[in-house]
Amino acid sequence: MIFIGLRTIFLILIVLASLSVMKSYAEEDNSFGVRIIPQKLIENSNGILQVYALHNDHIFPQKIENMIFSSTDSSILQVIGIVDSNSDFITNIKIKTSNPGTAKIELGAPGFISKEVPITVYGNTNNPTKLLVKSLPSTFSIRGSHVGYFTVETANNDGNPVATNKDIMINLAVADSRVLTLSNTQIIIKAGEYYSSSKFEINEVGTTEIFASSDSLESASTTITINQVSSPSIQMYMYPTKINNYAASISYVIAQLRDSSGVLSPAKEDITIPVSFVDPNANLTNSSPVIPYVEANVPITIKKGSYWGYTNVAVRVGANGTYDATISPPNGYTISAPTQLTTSTTSVTSSTTSTTGYTSTASIQLNTVTTRLYDDKSARLDILPILATGKDELIGILHLEDTNGNPIIASRDLQIEIDSSDPSALTVDKVILNKGSGAVPVFGQVGTSIPSSLTLHVVTYNDQTVSPTILLPSSNSVTLSVEPLVSKILSHSSFPVLAYLKDSSGVPTYFTSDSNLESLANDYFSIQKSVINKGDSIILTNGTVIKDGTSTVNLIAEDYQSSMSLQTIGTSSEQALLDYSEPALQNIPNTMMVQILDSNSNPEFVQKDTTLNLVSSNKTILALPENITISRGQYYTTFPVTPNAIGTAQVSIIADDLPLSTYTIQVEDLSPTLSIVMPNSTLPGETFIATVTAEDHGDPVKNMKIQWKVNGATVQNSDSVTNQDGIANISLVPNSGYAVTLYTNASGLGYISGHISKSIPINSTGIDTNSSNTNATSIAKSNLSQSGIQSILKLFKVNGMDTLPIVVLSTIAIGGILIKKNSLLSGKKAQTRTRI
Repeated sequence: MIFIGLRTIFLILIVLASLSVMKSYAEEDNSFGVRIIPQKLIENSNGILQVYALHNDHIFPQKIENMIFSSTDSSILQVIGIVDSNSDFITNIKIKTSNPGTAKIELGAPGFISKEVPITVYGNTNNPTKLLVKSLPSTFSIRGSHVGYFTVETANNDGNPVATNKDIMINLAVADSRVLTLSNTQIIIKAGEYYSSSKFEINEVGTTEIFASSDSLESASTTITINQVSSPSIQMYMYPTKINNYAASISYVIAQLRDSSGVLSPAKEDITIPVSFVDPNANLTNSSPVIPYVEANVPITIKKGSYWGYTNVAVRVGANGTYDATISPPNGYTISAPTQLTTSTTSVTSSTTSTTGYTSTASIQLNTVTTRLYDDKSARLDILPILATGKDELIGILHLEDTNGNPIIASRDLQIEIDSSDPSALTVDKVILNKGSGAVPVFGQVGTSIPSSLTLHVVTYNDQTVSPTILLPSSNSVTLSVEPLVSKILSHSSFPVLAYLKDSSGVPTYFTSDSNLESLANDYFSIQKSVINKGDSIILTNGTVIKDGTSTVNLIAEDYQSSMSLQTIGTSSEQALLDYSEPALQNIPNTMMVQILDSNSNPEFVQKDTTLNLVSSNKTILALPENITISRGQYYTTFPVTPNAIGTAQVSIIADDLPLSTYTIQVEDLSPTLSIVMPNSTLPGETFIATVTAEDHGDPVKNMKIQWKVNGATVQNSDSVTNQDGIANISLVPNSGYAVTLYTNASGLGYISGHISKSIPINSTGIDTNSSNTNATSIAKSNLSQSGIQSILKLFKVNGMDTLPIVVLSTIAIGGILIKKNSLLSGKKAQTRTRI
């Protein structure tokens, strides 16, 4: 009897030890489930690593205790620590990114297989790392416009513009302040912007640089060059070259301005040119000054915006001889050799110098002939070079002369008709020669193009035909330049635009009339209309991106046209990425995340508030907010969702400038699977045991809280939680009623509560064919009697031999192998685990 008791106890201990080993090995099968929020991380941002328990690849809703974690490369990714998750079984670990690259988060906890979680950190294409500087104009002439603008942009590592998320102070400096002066030494690029502009003014000839720097960004510079270009010149003409010595006789001295390349050019400022006459044959002494016989009434003035000026020449009665006309242009201008003077008298001469600031002389012959006043002789037109400005311009000087070429005076008021072969190119104004005069300036309305053929017919006693020379100012000398004042244009943004005139040598010049800068309609870009005042040198206006892309924008100002090719820079948004738990769990709050990916599937910050519309195919399973917004300067957003029922729902994301994105979400419940084992029937007063089992995907769930409710029986005792096998027992004594009904509720451990019930009849006759089996089953599951144990021990005898010792030794061996295997596995996992 004692031997049987010892053998029984020994057997029970072996079974318990084996179960313990198997239990330890089974617990080691737990693994880590992880989810990263957001799914794709950008450098210098924060995220969350969600960690939860998995058993046989299924969520096990139990908090992971004593978890350790670390990063394999803290220069890329740092682990900050555990933060509140508002969940019974999910652990939120806050992580922080620093630089692009890939690092691993190592996870370990008692009872879990250690895990390495690889995380890729993407570079921030929206993070400014350097500065860009652009100046307009970048080349000047010391005699031209003296004002320019420059812009400082923030850009990423690829050199593409990006908006800053905070105010950035930019320090400005110039390499040589003698050459150029800055309006500001500091400017600010405001949060949400990507550029800031400022002004500069040139001082003298030379080359210098403007530097832009900031504490956290790579510096940049731009070069400005101020050239000493060839000076513009003054061309002098004199008509008529022969006059008589009457007091009423008049000649004209005309001056025309040419640019450094010799092309007629409007003046950028008023130019005053004194004119004087001397008698080259006179003996000049300090004590005997000579009273001039010929003099200009006033100096010549070429008005700003015009290319010509003139003055009339008067003579004293009795003047006789040849006199030299002398002009003295201001500093910065040279004298061009005049065209050959055409006259009927061979004694007319001319000479010139080309040194800046010196004088130029031309000779005019004054005849002593005495002529009568005629009104029936020929009128002659001396034509000048003409600029096709579209305005009324001086085209020449008309005078009267006889058949011998001698000047005559009008005896009465005369109207001289001058007909044009092409009135669209040149129409001559009415010419009136007043009585007593011999010469008059002639004006005409000039077109804006060069005609293929043009002649003027002077209707007079002896008709004259002349062929004017017309030159183009727009295409050949002055052009409109319009450019963006940024190196690159950011998508969905505004940008500065600069407009100015430049001559044939590329030197900035001045606008010659009041007008507007306007752009023609364009689908991609809009340029703000700006007012131009006469004398302005540069116009700063604003452009706006209507939609991303490349386009040519055409602009007009005065009679000038220009175009500029514009292109927006910035990776286009190609996808809205939705991230969610797989599976989503019924009646448990789930965190969903949406972020924007570019054409390379890389995460990007949005440049403006981006609204995304959400649509669920089945709101009874998964109800979603109608829309969510990713704020400007962010690259993802999260929102909570609690699924209502088990099933599948399709989620679609619809947004402007993004393709349709669709995701299928599976919703499952997180409640245990319950089953009840009890007899098929029972007898009044006969005790029986009922068993409830809790499982999750076929695995027993221990420590679940069990609540019992019984009708038709009295409870003798019951388990309040499930054991290692997921089982809880209850002992019942039936009443004298008709049936016993058992209601069971299982809850806890993060699971959703589960319910099950079962009823069995009470046989009043006391006879039940299944009662013995039922009772045997119930007793076997509760307590073993001594006779039962002896019956079990008899099973170990084979042909009279007691095999119990063999079973014992085999059990110990199997347990040792399992323990050894478990130790080896634990050792291998411990080698890869990094402690904090």
